[in-house]
Amino acid sequence: MYPTSHEHHLSLHKNSQLNDVKPQHKVLGCFLIVLSVAFSNVQNIFQILSHIVIVMYILYLSKIPLKTYLKRLTLDIPFILFALFLPFLSSENNDKVFEVFSLNIYQTGLNDMLTILFKATLGLTIGIVLTAVTSSMEIIYGLQKLKVPNILIAIMSFTIRYIDVFIDEFKRVRISMKSRGYLEKGLKSLIPIAFASGAMLIRGYERGERVYLSMISRGFQGTIEFKSRSYKTSYKFSLCVVSSLVILGIDKLL
Repeated sequence: MYPTSHEHHLSLHKNSQLNDVKPQHKVLGCFLIVLSVAFSNVQNIFQILSHIVIVMYILYLSKIPLKTYLKRLTLDIPFILFALFLPFLSSENNDKVFEVFSLNIYQTGLNDMLTILFKATLGLTIGIVLTAVTSSMEIIYGLQKLKVPNILIAIMSFTIRYIDVFIDEFKRVRISMKSRGYLEKGLKSLIPIAFASGAMLIRGYERGERVYLSMISRGFQGTIEFKSRSYKTSYKFSLCVVSSLVILGIDKLL
């Protein structure tokens, strides 16, 4: 659909049921599920289990390889490490539950730990699914269909395109540095990398300004046109989104 060099970074291009769903539906659906998870009550076992089943079923529909999913899920490690300390630190009215090796375990901390583990993991899983079954430009196309302001669409599009340019140029810089005897040993060896990165950022700013002026001279008016294509409807994905919202609504109303 959008032949760009950055599509392979996150999207997997597998024949899953979610690949051909309209990008705006996937973006909106994933946003609503994350919103539902964020407002969930972790003390409600039914709500927790229901959202876990829904998210895992969406993960199954995406057909992401387990190894790839676990590798990308490592982004959740900082949240997990932070959450593991909360039972020992977070307390309210000295609500101690029990004591382990002279360390007090508090009920408030346990609740906070479960909240972070549950919401961060499921939210990240939805993000992994969205980026795996939707290319970067398709996500931008979906945001455009959802009437996101054109200036934000343009900024995101240019950012995605220039990330690859920056990465490729940085690789060439490192190769040229190594050909001149540069060795990566210790923290001091990072100083040349820092100088090179700073110079590249300045060059990138100047290049972006020249590209923008050339686009203006060619009639650019702040909007980006994307080619459309035919899409399918996934009733299973839609059912998951509706079920997630219904579960949240029942909990809030009752």
